[in-house]
Amino acid sequence: MRHKPHSLPANPLPRWKTKFKQTSLIGLSLFSPALLACGPDFPLQLTQDRQNNLSYLPQTSFSQQLSGLAKPLAWQFQDEPAAQEYLWDEVHSRYLSQTRAYENSELSEAQLARVNSLRDAQSLAEAEQIATQLKETLAPALTWYSLGAMAFDLKEYDKASDYFKKVIALPESERAGRSLWALYSLSRIELIKSKTASDNSHFIQANAYLQQLQTEVTQGAADPLRLSLAGLGEQAYILLHQGQAQIEVTRGEYEPPKIDVALNPATLDKVIELYATQSVQGDSSGYDSLLMLSRSLMSKNINELKPLLQQPSVQQLLIAYWQSSANDFAFDGQLMDMGQKVAEILTVFPTDGAVLSQGDKLAAIYYQLGDYASAERMLALAKPSGLTWWLTAKLMLQKGDQVQAAKAYAQAVHHFPTDATSGTEHLNAKDTQQQAIDADALQATYCRIRAEQGVLSLERGEYVDALSQLFASGDEYWQDIAYVAERVLTTAELKLFIDEHVPVMNFEYPKDSDWYDSVEPINNRLRYLLGRRLLREGAIAEAPVYFSNPTLNANVQEYGKALTTAKNSKGIESARAYWSAAELARHQGMEILGFELAPDYSIYAGMFDLRDWYAADKLSDKEQQRISASQAIPDKRFHYRYQAAELANKAADLVPHNSQAYAALLCQATGWVLYRDDELARRYYKKYVANGPFVPWAENFGTQCETPDFDRAVEREKANQIAEWNAIYHKLKKPVAVSFAIIAALLGAYAWRRRKRKQ
Repeated sequence: MRHKPHSLPANPLPRWKTKFKQTSLIGLSLFSPALLACGPDFPLQLTQDRQNNLSYLPQTSFSQQLSGLAKPLAWQFQDEPAAQEYLWDEVHSRYLSQTRAYENSELSEAQLARVNSLRDAQSLAEAEQIATQLKETLAPALTWYSLGAMAFDLKEYDKASDYFKKVIALPESERAGRSLWALYSLSRIELIKSKTASDNSHFIQANAYLQQLQTEVTQGAADPLRLSLAGLGEQAYILLHQGQAQIEVTRGEYEPPKIDVALNPATLDKVIELYATQSVQGDSSGYDSLLMLSRSLMSKNINELKPLLQQPSVQQLLIAYWQSSANDFAFDGQLMDMGQKVAEILTVFPTDGAVLSQGDKLAAIYYQLGDYASAERMLALAKPSGLTWWLTAKLMLQKGDQVQAAKAYAQAVHHFPTDATSGTEHLNAKDTQQQAIDADALQATYCRIRAEQGVLSLERGEYVDALSQLFASGDEYWQDIAYVAERVLTTAELKLFIDEHVPVMNFEYPKDSDWYDSVEPINNRLRYLLGRRLLREGAIAEAPVYFSNPTLNANVQEYGKALTTAKNSKGIESARAYWSAAELARHQGMEILGFELAPDYSIYAGMFDLRDWYAADKLSDKEQQRISASQAIPDKRFHYRYQAAELANKAADLVPHNSQAYAALLCQATGWVLYRDDELARRYYKKYVANGPFVPWAENFGTQCETPDFDRAVEREKANQIAEWNAIYHKLKKPVAVSFAIIAALLGAYAWRRRKRKQ
């Protein structure tokens, strides 16, 4: 969204145009079988629409903000979590529950068959009869848990409870890993019964079962299904609903779910802590619950919400929710319902010392609402952080102060890790997935700041610094890196930068692979970009060292050798070399000559042409001059095909015009540009018609071409030379004979006269 000083965010494009482009991009994604099944990825390019991209503050991930609300677990897991998947039961055409799926990997074939015979019985009575028969061959814990699970599915909760209680009454050594399963199921039964009870007894009993479950895990019990984490969510549910009245809610058809219960300030802190801990430890239901709780808080009127806002956890939760929903604040310069509600809540949001620990985040929210004065006020009170400096840079840009903005970006960079692995080296298999996600999110913020810093340097005309900063932003901003490297820097500047800062990186090249699953490290891609640029500019000797891929390197060297041979030889030998270079340019041109971005889009293997998708920015005169100097020749999609055609045309000039090679070379040149540049194709065809021989395939000229036969061209050249001498002989035969006769007569007359004088 585009920000203007002291105004709401405004979108420079009409809404219908935005929707059209979004719809079109989705269409490209859906109907691109040559690419990933879910379509190509069009990364963000900050160097396009620079003002909007520099003013935009991305919303954050909701889950990223939850770690500050969580507490460490009182236990450590002694095992790896079970796979979170449901297995397909081919026999009964159904999906198995997670517990049954786990049993498939946990139990022996014999045990699994016996348990399944209980589970698949037609009735509970039949299952109980089968259990009697299996008394000697199946552990009691497995038998009773299976019977309890069947009773639970049939909603015979009293019978299910009896069976589960038998399991937890067994000695620890005989529970067969079903104690935790039974305790969790017992708690669920109590919660189901609580819905029709008039007191809290079922809530109390459910909580007792959950506490017992967590105690057993603390004492070392295996918990592959992570029921202890699920129990945290159940305990939060108990706190929310115990003694609380349900709220009657009329919800719209597409309205997202909320928690429909009165919220008690006294218990809300603990509820948020439990859900957050559950989420941070990898159980997504904790995330979902906090999302629903946030929506519930947002739906309340100000008077209801005001006492709840006194809880620090509520403040932090709402700030996290707002930061993850900032894209819904405004559209077309107007606050939407979400933005209006946030602005309303902020009028009563506490501003004491507790909230100032979240001052940078509140400043970000004010900024995203377009309230820049309040954003500056909060920044003055907040502790310095990467976010405060980032916001300061954006506010300076709003004021047009690029110098101070650049300084603020430099400060912001120092508050973030400079490497994607920073802070994650200590992670091992027992650490949670959420920690890795948080580290990635932090790294993504750093990369965005570095990219914006590079765009600002680009605007200021500091082009080498711009590339350095963009290169530090990594793969996400590859298009911006490529733009500056390919179009803005001179070849000499780019070569010096790469030679000093971009070493080649090891990469295992797959034998059979599509382009999208063999993307090389960014270092190698930048080196390829330079290599292609050098080759386009004729620096044949310098280019190969920048192609680390053995296949590409061989093609580059072959192309260079062909061009060198063509220039250093003559006649048909030169034509043969030009043709070799032309074939390489036509068929390997994308890889060895193509532009990474426009007009060839090597980044997408040439499958897309996005030149019309971006409105051209007004560039400085200095940048525009550099862009013009690095423009493709010709500036057309697949420009290397035109170069290939011209090489074939040059080859045609060096072979006999009445040879098959002449016709074939011009036919190939025509075909390579046909339907892309009909005028050029017509010119090649007319050249053939004016000078070339008849060939049987001429009626399909440009679409059905033979390969030029240079050996026959050599023979044709020799035949042409003989024919020329024969023609000269027949043309001069009579004049020469007469001349010889005259000379003979003159010599005879001279000799006669000389003899006569002597006489």
